[in-house]
Amino acid sequence: MATLTRREVFEHWFKGSQAPAVASSEKILEPADPLLLLVNRTSFGLRPAEYQIAQNLGFDGWLELQLNPESIDTSDLEAALARQLPTLVKSNAELIAEAQASQNSFESFVELRSATLLRQFYSSQQLYEVMVEFWSNHFSVEHVNGPIRQFKTPDDRAIRSNAMGSFRDLLIANARSPAMLYYLDNYVNVVTGPQENYAREVLELHTLGVNGGYTEDDVKNVARAFTGWTINARGDYEFLFASLNHDFEQKTVLGQTLPAGRGIEDGQQVLDILASHPSTAEFIATKLVRRFVSDNPPASLVSAVANVFLATGGDVRSMLRAIFSSSEFAESGDQKVKRPAEFVMSTLRVLDLHISGEAPIRRINGYLERLNQLPFMWPAPNGYPDVQGYWINTTAWLTRWNYAFEVAENTLADGLYFDPMTLVGDVSMAAEVVDTLAARLLHRPLLDEDRNLFIELAAGGAPVDAVIDQRTMHVRVRELTAVMLASPYFHFR
Repeated sequence: MATLTRREVFEHWFKGSQAPAVASSEKILEPADPLLLLVNRTSFGLRPAEYQIAQNLGFDGWLELQLNPESIDTSDLEAALARQLPTLVKSNAELIAEAQASQNSFESFVELRSATLLRQFYSSQQLYEVMVEFWSNHFSVEHVNGPIRQFKTPDDRAIRSNAMGSFRDLLIANARSPAMLYYLDNYVNVVTGPQENYAREVLELHTLGVNGGYTEDDVKNVARAFTGWTINARGDYEFLFASLNHDFEQKTVLGQTLPAGRGIEDGQQVLDILASHPSTAEFIATKLVRRFVSDNPPASLVSAVANVFLATGGDVRSMLRAIFSSSEFAESGDQKVKRPAEFVMSTLRVLDLHISGEAPIRRINGYLERLNQLPFMWPAPNGYPDVQGYWINTTAWLTRWNYAFEVAENTLADGLYFDPMTLVGDVSMAAEVVDTLAARLLHRPLLDEDRNLFIELAAGGAPVDAVIDQRTMHVRVRELTAVMLASPYFHFR
């Protein structure tokens, strides 16, 4: 029997310039278990111990646990992060002062990125971390220029504080965030020269949506309402309302009057109008359903979630519960593909690896840069796309394939290691290896043609019923692990 090559396996999933099997209707995989679907959609990948907890709790029990992250103790992780990454807990003023004193403006930048990856990897509050990423992406700030390198750290804390709370609180915190004030230029929004960048994006990207019913006059009046909302650059570098720079004249926003003679109340009223607007409810519902259900959000579920938004004041947990309890979610298997960050994290989590030292973080960042999804680095205020068509192409597929092999072969970085034999135990023949690995890594049935291909790869040219010696077994298990992690079975979230 001829030995099956990696190239032949790769072409089995990705044929020439055709879309890969993960993006094609040609391969219809066996449906995933409902609990597996829930855990995949509410996490950055299955850790074996967490999946066992989910199996013990069942669908409803796991959902309620993840919807209440405060019941999950992560104090050891947070204490370790605070020791290793001290900038995480510092104020804007402290971070600015230290950056100026050390002439190193990238320390907090690097530490926040590391903390983000480590929380996604280690935290048992997985749905919470997913929602932190969701809202960070929704209120996107490119973490690269000037004082944003410092401002983004407290901004991240504000998002984390409100990620499972209400949309209104998120919107208010973001409007006052020095990171957003600086990024969208509202810190220079003054009565003598209104700056419309934040006004336009808060309407188009943060609340109503581009088709949400606002006009150019609304943009201008929202900008006037936020004149004087700035950063205290001569003090603590926190939010400051500079009344001398505010437009005190009457304004009209979305048909509602903002009376003359008021100050900070103008911006606060605008935020209240936007946070309770039906177009905002529909826009946020659409994004949430796109994230957790389908690239093409079902209108029925969007409408239901929008109604929950309006009934609860934008309560995040209530909207999530409505999504995960819906028939549309139950029928959404294989309708979402992992974006790069989810793919990279899920490979590490399913193998139950541990990150030791800085080298693995650097290499993970390197792959995320090649795959175009470094934390907080999307170069526009609309955030990273959450649709398959953007992420899956020939180059990305090959990069993911190479990443899976580097992880499986222990060549990604020092400080990131796993023993392949812990995945398969005492099995000795090709079919046993394949079935054991599939159960451990994929948790779903294989199509016959795919199982046969895996078995042929495991046999390595020998008869498929031959006993595999231990030295060869190490090699075969690593190779099979990589191929399974690079396969469509693992790419769906």
